[in-house]
Amino acid sequence: MRKVMFCIPALLLALFSAPAAQAQTRQIVGRVMNPATQEGIPGAIITTVGGTAAAQADDEGRFRITVPSTAVTLLVRAIGYKRAQLAVAATEETAAVSMERDPLRLDEVVVTGQATTQERRNVSTAVSTVSAEEVTRAPAASLDNALQGKIVGANINMNSGAPGGGGQIQIRGVTSILGNGEPLYVVDGVIISNAAFSAGANGITRASGAAATSSQDNPVNRLSDINPSEIENIQILKSAAASAIYGSKATNGVVLITTKRGRAGAPRFSVTQRVGTYDALRLVGSRRYNATTLASTLGSDSLTVGGQRQAVTQVCTPNCPFYDYQEALYGQRDPSYETVASVSGGTENTRYFVSATQKYDNGTQINSNDKRQSLRLNLDQNFGAKWTANISTQLARSSANRGLSNNDNTNTSPLYNFAYTPAVLDLARRDQAGNFIENPFAGGGGQNGSNPFETLSYIRNNENVWRQVASGTIKFTPVASERHSLSFSAIGGYDRFDSEGQTYSPNFLQFEPADGFLGTAGQTEGLSTQVNGGLNAVYTYTPGAEGLLSLFNTFTTSAGVQREERAVNRFTILARGLVPTIGLIDQGTPTLAHTRTAVRDQAFFLNEDILAFNERLSISGRIRGERSSVNGDREKFFYWPAASGSYRFVTPFAYADEIKLRAAYGVSGNQPRYGDRDVTIAGLGIIDGRTALGVPGTIGNPDIEPEKMRELEYGLDATFASQRIGVEFSYFDRTITDLLLTSPTAPSSGFGNRVINGGRLKTNGIEAALTLTPVRTTAFNWTSRAQYYTFDSDVERLDVPPFVVASSGFGAQYGRGRIVQGTKATQIWGNKQFTRKTAAGADTIVVVDTIIGDANPKFTMQFGNDFSYKALSLNVLLDWRKGGLVSNMTQSLFDEGANSRDYDGASPDTAIGATLGEYRFNSWNSGRNAGVYIQDGSFVKLREITLSVQLPQRWLGRLPVSARDLRLSLSGRNLAIWSDYWSSDPEVNNFGNQNVVRFVDLAPYPPNRSFFFSVDVGF
Repeated sequence: MRKVMFCIPALLLALFSAPAAQAQTRQIVGRVMNPATQEGIPGAIITTVGGTAAAQADDEGRFRITVPSTAVTLLVRAIGYKRAQLAVAATEETAAVSMERDPLRLDEVVVTGQATTQERRNVSTAVSTVSAEEVTRAPAASLDNALQGKIVGANINMNSGAPGGGGQIQIRGVTSILGNGEPLYVVDGVIISNAAFSAGANGITRASGAAATSSQDNPVNRLSDINPSEIENIQILKSAAASAIYGSKATNGVVLITTKRGRAGAPRFSVTQRVGTYDALRLVGSRRYNATTLASTLGSDSLTVGGQRQAVTQVCTPNCPFYDYQEALYGQRDPSYETVASVSGGTENTRYFVSATQKYDNGTQINSNDKRQSLRLNLDQNFGAKWTANISTQLARSSANRGLSNNDNTNTSPLYNFAYTPAVLDLARRDQAGNFIENPFAGGGGQNGSNPFETLSYIRNNENVWRQVASGTIKFTPVASERHSLSFSAIGGYDRFDSEGQTYSPNFLQFEPADGFLGTAGQTEGLSTQVNGGLNAVYTYTPGAEGLLSLFNTFTTSAGVQREERAVNRFTILARGLVPTIGLIDQGTPTLAHTRTAVRDQAFFLNEDILAFNERLSISGRIRGERSSVNGDREKFFYWPAASGSYRFVTPFAYADEIKLRAAYGVSGNQPRYGDRDVTIAGLGIIDGRTALGVPGTIGNPDIEPEKMRELEYGLDATFASQRIGVEFSYFDRTITDLLLTSPTAPSSGFGNRVINGGRLKTNGIEAALTLTPVRTTAFNWTSRAQYYTFDSDVERLDVPPFVVASSGFGAQYGRGRIVQGTKATQIWGNKQFTRKTAAGADTIVVVDTIIGDANPKFTMQFGNDFSYKALSLNVLLDWRKGGLVSNMTQSLFDEGANSRDYDGASPDTAIGATLGEYRFNSWNSGRNAGVYIQDGSFVKLREITLSVQLPQRWLGRLPVSARDLRLSLSGRNLAIWSDYWSSDPEVNNFGNQNVVRFVDLAPYPPNRSFFFSVDVGF
């Protein structure tokens, strides 16, 4: 097999190498322009139809191309524009090319293989693209935040409003129960990590007991290290037929990110300065008390204030003062900024792009922020006519101080604390000695009191990351003629980041005595490394104009081999009982945790793409063979085939420009988790003063294999009325088999569980998009786009007993994820009360753990409108989610603390509770009705709005420095939400990135909205 893999490039070279014919040449000088603005189109690619000549326009749209001395036809492409053709006679030496905007993006070039591309109009699978303008239009905390509402078929939710981001992208629904649910991210050819390492906040909050870290720690996923300002475009491979080129890592889709590159010409400098602020979008509020209600809540006529016992009537005369804790804690609006500077240019043989970014985002919670620096160098070099090379490099550094949020068991998470703290004392005020007053109100479960203003003023919970990403490609084209083209390429990539987390809670904080060890410090280190490389060969055959083969436009064959290695080395040290004022981990009683993983993959692929019948018929077929060290049989190759086809009906009837029907079938996979195949050693703690080791509760499986997803996709793409109307539609039907499941074992084995392949999951859905251009003139343009997406996931077969998904809630009383054959994978299960007849005919109440509802939305829709009038432009994006239940545990906390904002509302049944809040809590607290706090998460959000103006050239001449262009922009993100949901935002998840369970709202860092003013200037 290895010989076959490595002989493919040599075989192609031997078959198709031929000397290129030499001919007399001439040069054509020209310019590519936008006729509406009369401005040049930078970066346009100019080629000759049926020839090999190529050139790229500079930043003013000017180009120079060497062509044969005979008459030629120039083909011009540019991102965001319709392709143009221009016939140039043999006697002409100049050319002026006009290109119109392409709102439907039919002429975009998209990836169809590891080394091949096609124009979007010919692609036979569903592919979504996002341009650089769309990504950077409104500044965002992170890249996943910037992509919200822009990809049909993707649910993108932010887990938290904390600075630094922290979101999750799910493409086409549930693809696994226990396996990875994240898309594969590829930047300039290198596969990168999107891991999230906890800084160790659990050491303070104890949300998951004594563990040093927890899935509830609100970590930052590393997609946030990718600088949106450096991105040229993003392509999302959604269908298995498209993503199968990445085999067993592609079930969840592939996100291909291409960064900006230099263009030939004089050095061009660009500077972007953004200044803005973040503001809490919506806070949950709290109850307002009088003397009677406060005494009733306390169960006492007095309380301790500043160490002195005071009567409630002294505090409340008769109404209690109201201190808006949430506004004081989450009301920080200090400026945030971002500075981006870049320079690009070069010659036809050497081109460069250099960018540097400094970004600072202030959090709305006190003492929370995120600092980022990024430096990028992209270099392209031609070595004669046959050799080219390019390098892409990024160095990034981030420092995130995310405060505290989400669940806790020490009464330190602010929103958790406020649920049990009547807002009648000024906890934010310091005395003359600079000390905060103690909070006399205990938390839920009798926890110690805690003052969040004191806690967040002195604790440390920060993560520092250094990251290096680099990739390079060398390409050799020995044959380039009108009929034959053969090229070889070698690509390699490297992604490494070092994450250092530090936590520290001084011993004088109010909650610290709770466990008997004063002071807590933690040190977490995580090192992630990923390396991948490949050798590719691409041969393109263009038949002549005679014979049967003239019906075919091109045959493109590509083949290659690949290798990938990835490793993680992570340890955590947590120390309690520190020496006062010293936050070093060697000054207390430590506990240790250390994990290491290493994975190696090898693969080969073979692709064939055919265009025929004047590029109306497109047929693609591919297969990938792959083996991995995480599989039970490390030497066995698993095969991932795919086939797709489409046909374009050009002008089939009046007002129809083009209708393309497409169908695709593909198989992609999801790798077993590291350690699923082996018996790993587990730490048993300290026994008799020595570190003890033993076997874990779960035994590995030497026969474990990847999960397999087989998908059928049917689609239609059409344009009408001279491309004023565009329609996209896709139906997908996925069957996921060989699911990774945990199966109970016989007690005699000495193990509790074993990982197996078994069961079948069915996911199907619809994606649709409508693009309209109601107005299109030289001065005014209006483009409107609507997107619709829905899916369902059903557990068709389960080869193990029904089970509760880990990190899916806190029991049947609260609602949780549970996998049961014959039900939907996204449903919430919980206690529900029923009245039944006994054998004697009497009524009896029974409580059953049953289905409460579905966490999956009924559908999501987005509405975008782009307006431009001369130099003015306005962009608006609305996001609508219909349905989808959320476990609103934040409200249950506030009701338990008798502190919810509507607690004193009218009770539906005073026999259950005298007030609305008491009624809700009593209805739920019996353990008989989890549905009280499982609520509809529907919303409409004003996701983005941007107003910008391009200043006229005559104004630029008045500036003290010479500038070629200047744009001013005012933008906002998440400006408003319309929702009946009680808590801050239904777009949260206490447990971070999960494949199935994304519905737990438990005292999160509140969501925020942002306002930014931007200045973009070019020199």
